[in-house]
Amino acid sequence: MSSVKASGVRPSRQRIAAHEARGEWPRPPLSTRLANRLAGAPDLVNFTVDGASITVRDLAERVARLASGLRRRGIGTGDVVSWQLPGWIEGVVLTFALDRIGAISNPLLPILRERELSFILREARSRALVVPGSWRGFDHRELARTLCSGAPELEHVFVARAEPLPGQQALDDALGAAVDPGLPPSPFSAHDTSAVFYTSGTTSDPKGVLHTPSTLGSFMDIQQGLIGAAGRVSILWFPLTHIGGIAAFAVGPVAHGTRTVFLEPFDAARGLELIEREGVTSAGGPTPILQALLATPGFTTERVRSVEIAGIGATDVPPDLVRAVRRQLDCFVYRSYGMTECPMATAGRRGDAEEALVTTDGRATPGVVLRVVDEAGRPRPPGCEGEVELFGPQLCVGYIDAERTREAFRPDGFIRTGDLAVVDDAGFVRITGRTKEVILRKGETLSARAIEDDLHAHPGVAQVAVVGLPDAASGERVCACIVARPGGEALDVTSIRRFMVGRGVMAQRIPEQVEILDELPRNATGKVLKHELRARFGRP
Repeated sequence: MSSVKASGVRPSRQRIAAHEARGEWPRPPLSTRLANRLAGAPDLVNFTVDGASITVRDLAERVARLASGLRRRGIGTGDVVSWQLPGWIEGVVLTFALDRIGAISNPLLPILRERELSFILREARSRALVVPGSWRGFDHRELARTLCSGAPELEHVFVARAEPLPGQQALDDALGAAVDPGLPPSPFSAHDTSAVFYTSGTTSDPKGVLHTPSTLGSFMDIQQGLIGAAGRVSILWFPLTHIGGIAAFAVGPVAHGTRTVFLEPFDAARGLELIEREGVTSAGGPTPILQALLATPGFTTERVRSVEIAGIGATDVPPDLVRAVRRQLDCFVYRSYGMTECPMATAGRRGDAEEALVTTDGRATPGVVLRVVDEAGRPRPPGCEGEVELFGPQLCVGYIDAERTREAFRPDGFIRTGDLAVVDDAGFVRITGRTKEVILRKGETLSARAIEDDLHAHPGVAQVAVVGLPDAASGERVCACIVARPGGEALDVTSIRRFMVGRGVMAQRIPEQVEILDELPRNATGKVLKHELRARFGRP
């Protein structure tokens, strides 16, 4: 493939052989799955968007046109295409089109701003960027124009659902291209890097996680096997550009013959209407989504009688929420645990005891090996807390930064997650915390250190410690504990927010709570005692 760093990363021969021996690999490229579905069920409806049905045939035609349009513009094998679309059908079409031409898909959350995007575009060496014109009042075209100066390999900017600025192109022009009669099948093998997903993780800069058709396909197939596919209708109120959004709601319907009902922007009341009207059978999502659904005026169990299953994950899951969803939706409810590197490592399943479904994150999913170790990497016995390490067919093949790969992966192929857990004798996993300071806000993993780095640049901040505090709506809220510089400007939530917005930081990293202290609590070696800050300020 090309010289792009991501394209040369493949799993080791030993890992390929091990998974193939167990029948876990290979998995076909995404566009091959589309071709197979087209041959068998061209009129199957895979997506419902604003009441309109999109069949396999409709999708395949759009994919072929977009693939041809991108190819005519010189985008092809090994090129990284970053795209920042919300939950629009264009994202689904783009996902399959990039696979068809051998370009590496790099889906990015629409909430990311200049700080994060400039780093990603440089590290990934992105050849093209696809953005919405305007989303939630923010003009992404202007941001894209700013980003171009710092990303020398970025040649193309495509704008969806809006007029492009000078030097940019309308995505509709590529979508409306004539199909190239010589358009070849995907050049990807089962073990080529085909997608890069960025996660904030526990460090200041985002981490580029590398996946292949086999790792992504294993995740999709394992999930479908656990929750069932026959007649399933899901509602998309999970970010499309998350790995779970792409796999479960964009590619999964094509691969397994299910249907996704699109909901953009998120609105709990409208979601309730769609569940009732479209006969949604799967209504899972992050904690805040389910909380909003249950709190919607007019919610009744009768209106959601079609729902059969609801998975809750991506952030901390309160046991009381599991009980409430189970009671009010009258369906099977399960918790799951995963990460961008290994998306569905554990899950509850039908037949599990109610207490396990409510209070644990389930057991390791098929093919996944989960172990809990101490600081020296020695196995911990059942019932004892330790760090989670994972291995399995859905585990990524590494990071775009090779040094991060060396730091995170053990010699035997297991990844060190940084999460703490307790596993009982029956194999049920309960995530108890994190070895490094991160904040889980509405399903997003935020680096406390990265937020501190930004705040340290404020001229009025002498010292700062950022902690995540429990929050019923978002899982955790960002709290900045600050020691102000003498004689500096008065600091409060408003002034800190203004400063962070000026730095181009995404909204999720802006503190929602600011505490001004005379000094930060520290131990004898000078380390800030963050547990004391959490205990002091962690009120509801």
